[in-house]
Amino acid sequence: MILSDLLRNTRVRIPGNLAPVEITSVEEDSRNVTAGSLFVALRGFETDGHIHIKQALDSGAAAVLAERQVSDDQRICVNPDHDNRGILSLIAARFYDYPWDELVTIGITGTNGKTSTARMLHWILEKHDMQSGIMGTIGHLIGGKNVKANMTTPGALVTAGMMREMIQKGDRCCIMEVSSHALSLSRVDEVRFDAALFTNISQDHLDFHQSMEEYLNCKKHLFDLLKVNGTSIIGTYSAGFPSIDCAVTFGPRENDTYRISDISGELGRISFLFQTDGTSIPVEMSIPGKFNTFNAAGALAAAIELGVDPLSASKSLKDFPGVPGRFQSVSLGQDFLVAVDYAHTPDALERILRQASELTENRVIIVFGAGGDRDSSKRPLMGHIAENIADIVIITSDNPRTEAPDSIIGDIVAGLSSTPQCLVIVEPDRRTAIRSAISVAEAGDVVIIAGKGHEDYQILGKKRIHFDDREEAAAALEEVLE
Repeated sequence: MILSDLLRNTRVRIPGNLAPVEITSVEEDSRNVTAGSLFVALRGFETDGHIHIKQALDSGAAAVLAERQVSDDQRICVNPDHDNRGILSLIAARFYDYPWDELVTIGITGTNGKTSTARMLHWILEKHDMQSGIMGTIGHLIGGKNVKANMTTPGALVTAGMMREMIQKGDRCCIMEVSSHALSLSRVDEVRFDAALFTNISQDHLDFHQSMEEYLNCKKHLFDLLKVNGTSIIGTYSAGFPSIDCAVTFGPRENDTYRISDISGELGRISFLFQTDGTSIPVEMSIPGKFNTFNAAGALAAAIELGVDPLSASKSLKDFPGVPGRFQSVSLGQDFLVAVDYAHTPDALERILRQASELTENRVIIVFGAGGDRDSSKRPLMGHIAENIADIVIITSDNPRTEAPDSIIGDIVAGLSSTPQCLVIVEPDRRTAIRSAISVAEAGDVVIIAGKGHEDYQILGKKRIHFDDREEAAAALEEVLE
């Protein structure tokens, strides 16, 4: 595609000699630039792409899109709006020829439940011969092949390119977890969705968003991106859900479009009634966690809105295998439950602990920490929640990043009362903390290892090391069971 077509109807100044230049790729990472590339310089949180413009030109870039004039090189176009993130979304859409127009697209946003809802919806659609790709936290899926994910919602270029690849590899649908960061940073501004689903909202990312109101408004932006005749789907089971005109709803209220009732859960199993159009459909799933009822209801609502028969959709979930790192059991035959979960917000931690309380025949033991360089205000809230529900609380490191682990732990401990009613153990080393929890577990206990879920790494400073809670739990169990 020629440069002038990529930048048409924008305010970017294109030097006359550049307008007819053929662009063979669009890159935001100068290390990927080859002859014929358009390099788009972005201002990031830790670096500025403008300092890499010379490297991009030396690598053969046919043109550079900058937010300011950095040299007199005639291959540099300047965006007078100083917002290359916004224009990159448009460029990506044009370069990859609007792939969402050729797919059934479903965007899922919310603080918790995005991954489980997406995976359940994928399961239903695949059972109904609708081959589907996924973009999400635990990994992407393209043409049935797993692709490692570095973030929940990729940048605009990667998103458009992956959707084009999905089409090429036979996918008919794309299910996308859409993060608040992606919505705020224009990663999906040009994407259009057949259905937009909101799960819930609770405190998270307040290091990035200035307030809960801003956070919610950012989430609501997803509904601005619907296709003509697209459908808004809102979960009403948790406080703070938005009011969206003409939306269909799912939750426990009498007037919800899809009503959930008669929820039952036990170890390794949940069931509920899913009511729509006056018909009550029993749903049974062989996974733990009553909260998965709401994830399942959201997936069912989306599937039905996309044309899947309600009864058939519900039956599809009976053999759903669960989601890695979401209340994932680690079992070597012990007489207590060990489960790894991604819960890293106050709301998610409370839900997983209350579920553990319902399942336990004895005590609840929780191992958790909090991420460094992230919203610090949620840390004492998590400490308070853990103290009030669990019997044994082991506070440890999560991904401390560039913060001192002891400082993060101190923030969590600040949420505890002066005389905790539970046993509190502080152990900064996560491996030791997990072993401590499993070594004190007794018959009938439930041990929850929270915060990292599917992640197989830990970030210490700016270094990423291999660390998998599931592996660590299994190793600890082997020691205990010897």
